Amino acid sequence: MTIAELMTAIGEELSAPVAYSHFTKAVTPPYLVYLGAGQDQFEADDTVYWRRNVYSIEYYFTKKDESIETTIEDMILAAGWQFDKSDDTYIQDEGLFVIYYNLQ
Repeated sequence: MTIAELMTAIGEELSAPVAYSHFTKAVTPPYLVYLGAGQDQFEADDTVYWRRNVYSIEYYFTKKDESIETTIEDMILAAGWQFDKSDDTYIQDEGLFVIYYNLQ
């Protein structure tokens, strides 16, 4: 499953807006944004033997709901991705929290 397919499925499951990079107009939380975050690769003897794109998912919310986080995490795992999860980070200027998922 591609990252775009995964994010579409998560957005549909949660009835939450999803965008790559940013939204062009304001949306109401909760919502998700995803970005390319480089590439992991294994190199040796002047050859790339293995490579994998890395992505970051940002989950923005105003009210903590662990069932939403569990849904996001279960869908990431079911799609065959691994992830690291950040702490809840409060963005004072926006009055929002964000959790970062780094997919590998």
